[in-house]
Amino acid sequence: MPLLILISSIVFLITSFIYVQFSSPPSGDEPHYLIISQTLLKYHSLNVMLDYSNGDYHAFYPYTIDPHLSYGAHGQLMPLHSIGAPILWLLPFYVLGRLGAVFFISLLSILIIVNIYKLLITMNIGATYAFVVSMAYAIASPVYLYSHLTFIEPVGALICIYVLRKILQKERTLTEVIVSSLLLSILPWVHIRFAYFELVLFFALLFRIYEQNQLKHFKYYACLLLPVTISFLAYEIYTYSFWGTLNPGAIEMNDIHHNSSPFAAAPFNAMLGIFLDQQYGFLINFPIFILLFPGIFLAIKNHCTRYNLLMLILTVPYILLFASINNWTGGWSPPARLIFVLLPLYSFYLASALQQINSLFACLVVAATTLYGLTYNILSLSPALNSFNSPTGYNRTILHLQLFNFRLTDILPSMFLANQASLFVLWVVIFAGLSGSLILSQRLKRWPAVPHDHH
Repeated sequence: MPLLILISSIVFLITSFIYVQFSSPPSGDEPHYLIISQTLLKYHSLNVMLDYSNGDYHAFYPYTIDPHLSYGAHGQLMPLHSIGAPILWLLPFYVLGRLGAVFFISLLSILIIVNIYKLLITMNIGATYAFVVSMAYAIASPVYLYSHLTFIEPVGALICIYVLRKILQKERTLTEVIVSSLLLSILPWVHIRFAYFELVLFFALLFRIYEQNQLKHFKYYACLLLPVTISFLAYEIYTYSFWGTLNPGAIEMNDIHHNSSPFAAAPFNAMLGIFLDQQYGFLINFPIFILLFPGIFLAIKNHCTRYNLLMLILTVPYILLFASINNWTGGWSPPARLIFVLLPLYSFYLASALQQINSLFACLVVAATTLYGLTYNILSLSPALNSFNSPTGYNRTILHLQLFNFRLTDILPSMFLANQASLFVLWVVIFAGLSGSLILSQRLKRWPAVPHDHH
């Protein structure tokens, strides 16, 4: 694990420094989150219009910006976005400005990778396979892509994978329960759509505490319940004071779908796009996740019931929630924004598939897809804002790449162009065929088994 920490630290922190100092200004929702931090520090207020009007944001954003505002309960101007993340990175922002906030996200990204590795070891994945999959996440997944941006998704992802790891452990200490509860209590403040994860993970952890202690040692229950309860009450006071409602969801989700709401549209096309759209799909841009499907198949076959059930409960309602809003892409942003929180939780499926299949073909697939994902992440760094997309139908990062005299963007599917059905069918067949081939390759001549050493 020290090598994993060293590599991910070097990659994330150096990339962040170069990206902020020499490459791209913040974009999308990034500057608006930073403006909340700046307003809190300079004006000791949530009236971000003071910052917009006085142009304070020019310290990190060189252009004129359209304010992201909402009206509060008393007609006061309030930030459109959640205040949780800007408060979390307030101190590093105070010290280093935008670079401090980005370094904060880089640190969280390193911790995501560390928690992926620890989760895999907890679930009896060999250390070699755990390292390979963790490294693939570090360099060939959206974790790298978001590690130098000030989006909120890495905050949610780290909290979810840490608490999941504690749920899946055989036993939990009192300190681990307290930390888990404190982290869960942060989620609604970061974004109200994360409150769903808080709810599911809270009850899963409560059940595991009950299994461990039965109706004894009530301090475990108290340590789980108190931080979450206090935070919920504080959030209710905040929403009522500033927004005039006790409905915690009434003021949120606006920064994603703008005047839309969940279940406003049929989710089926968006669900396909989440996987395969060339601008926003996570599978098409980070094909290391091809291992997800044989991993799920093998996990069902091997009766990993609790993990499978928890993933099902976490995944299906959440995807339906954001796939049924008009702006399921997350707006002007890099790929996989809204699904990002779940991707580290799926690492067991990838590692389990790799460990059980253990064939030459599987190794070649992992090598090729990791190389593609790494290439995509590197290409996204330059020119400025190359990682961001708006729904034009053409992925900006790979727009100039060609394959056999065809532009890559012409052979990858898009939800935003006409006559794409045949391309979607083609890529569904390609990924289904690869998944099936990976499973079948398990029966072929295997590599010598890698010892399941644990670090």
